Amino acid sequence: MSTFRKTAFIVLAATGAAFILYVIVQSLSTPKAARNPLAAYAVGEMQELVLLKTPPAQPMAEFDGPDGKVTLADFRGRTVLLNLWASWCGPCVEELPSLDRLQGELGSDDFMVLAVDMDRSKADAEAFLAKAGIKNLPLYHDNRFALAQKLSVPGLPSGLPITVLYDKNGIERARLSGGADWNGEEARALIAAVRD
Repeated sequence: MSTFRKTAFIVLAATGAAFILYVIVQSLSTPKAARNPLAAYAVGEMQELVLLKTPPAQPMAEFDGPDGKVTLADFRGRTVLLNLWASWCGPCVEELPSLDRLQGELGSDDFMVLAVDMDRSKADAEAFLAKAGIKNLPLYHDNRFALAQKLSVPGLPSGLPITVLYDKNGIERARLSGGADWNGEEARALIAAVRD
């Protein structure tokens, strides 16, 4: 090997090592206050949790509630776990009982699970909820997919189910695309952290 090649190899290796060392030092020197405190909850069932640096504004889309049209703004003042589901969505069907149990155990003036159905027919959704034994989740319905469209963030999965956790001020704190055990220990810890 020529002297030039040896020198070039040594310079490249030293530059690469210096870059790696720089990245390590920078990651360790980031102040804890600058890190999202909810990142610690992205474990177990919540490992796919997404914490957006700049969360989108809460969607203003209208959808049907048990007593008429509502928007997410109608639920401000409480921590809201918004879940978009449909009876034809396998992961939705699997996670719905955990959401039902969570609402039954934690639902209050301070917290609620807001499960919004995306089926074409409200009657189909009602029949599904009755057959599945879902008792704690009132039927909210959006057959126009208005919420799903407005919740979409470029670069993130947008299929069903999608679950978004909002704080009492209507600010998105975390989201998860895909099914999860929302009545499990990891999910409850996340919800408790946002409620406090």
